[in-house]
Amino acid sequence: MSDIARVNLKIGQIEISIEGPAEFVSNQYDKVEAHLKTYSEISVKLPVDKLTNQTETSDTTETQETAANGNSVPETFGEWLSKIPKGTSDTSKAILAGYFIQITSPSKNFRVRDVTKILKGHGIKLSNPSNLLKNAVDSKKIFQVSKTGTEAHYKLQREAQDEMNQLLG
Repeated sequence: MSDIARVNLKIGQIEISIEGPAEFVSNQYDKVEAHLKTYSEISVKLPVDKLTNQTETSDTTETQETAANGNSVPETFGEWLSKIPKGTSDTSKAILAGYFIQITSPSKNFRVRDVTKILKGHGIKLSNPSNLLKNAVDSKKIFQVSKTGTEAHYKLQREAQDEMNQLLG
């Protein structure tokens, strides 16, 4: 039993445990180490894919876009929030967040989870964001462009874009 070896590796949220005879553990560790070196070399060479982390970085994404009225779009969602009046409804805030995501994302649309995440990142908690966006669909402010599983992707109607631009001043 003294020939049993154990290796525990933790890399971020990934945990790897290898246990068994010393020779086996040594061989497996060498394989894992080789994969880690390869992965680190690849990750240094490749740019980060914006789609995988779109919602996490969308509030700080720099934009080259212009709003429908021709004004340049602020670089962060926080700048938009600072421009809107204090009494703005939750529905308008949700639509504004969707508009920001739509303009800054490569896919040019947004999901309920994107809206929730960006607003939560700025301390705004909506009681039922999916219901707010459903009401926006019913009032023809946004429309569904696609659906992946149970998750709908939305875009703003032109009139709603104009409303958001007026709200931003």
